[in-house]
Amino acid sequence: MKKKQTDYDKAMLQLEALVEKIQDGKLGLEEMRGEVKTALALIKECRAKLRDIEVDLDAILEEE
Repeated sequence: MKKKQTDYDKAMLQLEALVEKIQDGKLGLEEMRGEVKTALALIKECRAKLRDIEVDLDAILEEE
């Protein structure tokens, strides 16, 4: 479980850095397009990891 959290944290840090870069306004149009695509992929990855964690937590709570 710890690896999932670490992966999630890494993805969130990357996403935060990309958002900052995009909001900075210094990117060219093509570069921004690439960064937005990367950001969307990271968002999907984070959502999937959160769903996995939610399923794991639900299973743990059902055992109690």
